[in-house]
Amino acid sequence: MALTVKHLNGDASFLLTFEPPVPSSKPFRILLDPWITPGPSKVFHSRISTTTREEPACVSSLLELPDLDLIIISQDKSDHCNKATLQQLPRSTTALLLAEPNAARTIRGWKYFDKDRVRAIPRWEDPKATTRQTVIRIPIPSVLPGEPGEITVALITQSYDLSGLHNAIGITYRPPLLADHRPNRSYNPLTPPATPRSHRSDAHLCSTFASHHLSPTPTPTPTHPLRSVRSTSSLTTTSETTNSPLAHRPLSVIFSPHGIPYTSLQSYTTSHLVLEAALPLTALLHCFDCATNPWWLGGKLLLGAPAGMETARRLGARALISAHDGAKAVSGFGTGFLRTRTWRREEVAGEGEEEEEEEQWAVP
Repeated sequence: MALTVKHLNGDASFLLTFEPPVPSSKPFRILLDPWITPGPSKVFHSRISTTTREEPACVSSLLELPDLDLIIISQDKSDHCNKATLQQLPRSTTALLLAEPNAARTIRGWKYFDKDRVRAIPRWEDPKATTRQTVIRIPIPSVLPGEPGEITVALITQSYDLSGLHNAIGITYRPPLLADHRPNRSYNPLTPPATPRSHRSDAHLCSTFASHHLSPTPTPTPTHPLRSVRSTSSLTTTSETTNSPLAHRPLSVIFSPHGIPYTSLQSYTTSHLVLEAALPLTALLHCFDCATNPWWLGGKLLLGAPAGMETARRLGARALISAHDGAKAVSGFGTGFLRTRTWRREEVAGEGEEEEEEEQWAVP
């Protein structure tokens, strides 16, 4: 069993492919925040904020991708919920669209997709504090004779978030299994494995897919500081055999393109991920760069590597992958006060010499 992560643009568009350990089962594919078409993304009005990718996406149409099972939209802004890109799909698409509530309202307003195929993701609430079901569960048909699999999707938000940008999508994948390969569901790994590896998308993604291939986590071992680990531009690990209990351990992904503090994720991780036996985390997709506006223009827009590294350390993430950090041209009143701090992959991974210097912020 493995997870392949493909970065489709220099922004927050990813294709996740979950490959089951049973050869007769088909992969489960999830598309995140597709923005493929050229042209700018506007916030409210072009005079306020306009963003244009400086490099094209790796594909020119969503129709070039393999069949999709699920599309997830994390924000209602057009660089995440892009009308021109999503309408490249046929109206009759069989893929289910799950979206943050405002984004779901926007998509339904287009009156393009069958309304039954668009569903809002409820905001995560700790099950101990509510009787509502706030996790969406999607069954994966079984391979007869065997046990069906399941995808779970949750939307975790940050409290008191002025910008409304700092949320995360939590995903777990449990594959369908043959009858003689059913794992012991009582296994509940709580100790993170070796330190997460970090990946930063480079500026020339569009010439080919940036792909990260992840298999189930090996037996947990003590962690070390994230910055002490050396990393390469891709991660390939050896899959366990189909008969190994580790081969059937659920895979888990957290996707937070604008970043989210670990404190906002803690309830989700200590309840849902623990109950699903989905720790250590397989992959964290998180912004590396920091971006800040004055409070009256949204304040912190990208929390960047510091927040991502803390979450990766605490959850023992196998991979920390850069999201939303590609080169972009920005204009408009809302960007005139923007300050950014770029984090290189080597800094996040801890490669190279540690330098005692002040952080350098760029002001457009």
